[in-house]
Amino acid sequence: MKVVTDDVERFIGRYSIGRDSSPLDITGSPHFLRIKVPGGFITSEQLRGISELAERYSRGVAEITDRQDIQLHWIRAEDALDIFGVLDKVGFTTDMCGQGFIGARYGDIRNIMCCPVSGIDKDEILNGYPLVKELSSFFVGNPDFLDLPRKFKISISGCGTDCTRAVINDLALVSVKKGDDVGFTLLVGGSVGASLPGPRLAKPTAIFVRPEEAFKVVVAVAEIFRDHGNRESKTKARFKWLIENWGIGKFLSILEEKLGKTLERYNGPIFQRWHDHEGIQLQSQEGYYYVNIPIMGGRISGQEMVLVSNLAEKYGSGELRLTPTQNIIIPNVKEKEALIKHLADMNFSFDVPKLRWTCIGCASDFCGKTLSPHSKEVLKDIVEHLEKHFSKEILDEARFRIHVSGCPNNCCSIFTAEIGLSGKLSKEGDKIRQTYDIYLGGGLGLEISGKLIEEKVFAEELKYKIASLISNYLRKRNRFDTLRDFCNRHSSDELRMFLKQPIP
Repeated sequence: MKVVTDDVERFIGRYSIGRDSSPLDITGSPHFLRIKVPGGFITSEQLRGISELAERYSRGVAEITDRQDIQLHWIRAEDALDIFGVLDKVGFTTDMCGQGFIGARYGDIRNIMCCPVSGIDKDEILNGYPLVKELSSFFVGNPDFLDLPRKFKISISGCGTDCTRAVINDLALVSVKKGDDVGFTLLVGGSVGASLPGPRLAKPTAIFVRPEEAFKVVVAVAEIFRDHGNRESKTKARFKWLIENWGIGKFLSILEEKLGKTLERYNGPIFQRWHDHEGIQLQSQEGYYYVNIPIMGGRISGQEMVLVSNLAEKYGSGELRLTPTQNIIIPNVKEKEALIKHLADMNFSFDVPKLRWTCIGCASDFCGKTLSPHSKEVLKDIVEHLEKHFSKEILDEARFRIHVSGCPNNCCSIFTAEIGLSGKLSKEGDKIRQTYDIYLGGGLGLEISGKLIEEKVFAEELKYKIASLISNYLRKRNRFDTLRDFCNRHSSDELRMFLKQPIP
């Protein structure tokens, strides 16, 4: 499909390509395209449309990101308008990638995340997806929000868990109960990237927002960032810098002034439980299940997307959900055994540890900051090694995630995993090699607890070190210890030894 010049204007402010750059490890990808899928909700027909784009322009490969986007690489600038035209028909837009600009400007509202089982989770407090739709429609292409100091990330979760990684978002709405009422409490200023003032988890605001007020509150917070965010330095242009300098008290005062009202206070618990909606789960609708396909790392072929779309129509309602752990959910399934058999034929086994659903890795092979082996390769190598040496039951008991980021930019938030691996380039003699720093004891929660244990570990050594850690955990743990409990009970020196001393 060719797009004439007169059509270009309708793409302005809604579509963009980003720059891939791999001077260290050539991939041949000049550009990438990050497709926004609000809340991760996508139809089988839409996924088939994206699979066609992947086959035609992206070497038959797509990636599900940890923000519920779909990313395509190997995009040529001369094909961009054709791709935008297809996306326009399918009903999706893209992130407005501003990495080409030196200063603090041209930031947008990134894909708004949502609990991937909104509306079907049997323990849901409230359904956040209608709010995601409303906000996405408001922000996409809105000229008032296309020149933020830098990108602005929002998550909305109604299930009472931190399945959307609320703590690493600029603004997170988490569903809570206040007496007989349900609503949201807000967390603000999260970002674990390298920008100043360094990694920060979002801070609780101790306010209660009723569902009917939530839209206005989110827009007001985005306006505060637009109008008061730092525009003098790109490294200080994230919302966390503003919150760090203002503090929660000043932020709430300005928010209430903007809204013209005093916000209700909330002093109860924020997260009710811990869950990533992995595996096969009963829905709130009687007799129906949702089936979470363990893709691990999120990389999927165009052909696999077509097959999954077909299965969603045959066994579900033709609807799919992308998860923050880089997987795909087929909801509204009755004949789950037949569906699972078809997925097993596609090499998506369900008789595997939860690690297959919860571990994530970034697309470091395209960023130009890393060398091989890259994040997704490293993740696969480690998990397969652990599966060979430990039972599914043991790995599940330990309750841990592995997050792998190829460089210190920390795209996969190593601090929100019990085992975090942060890549860096290290000199060995006259050679530069890809190495990884090992962080242990992190996880979901309101405090950064992951601590640096060992630096500059060669990728091929990682699986042996982590297997050594698990062996020591099994021998030395307390009865109810998870791996996180175990790591946080021991000193850095002890953990360093556990990484090097496997139990025979």
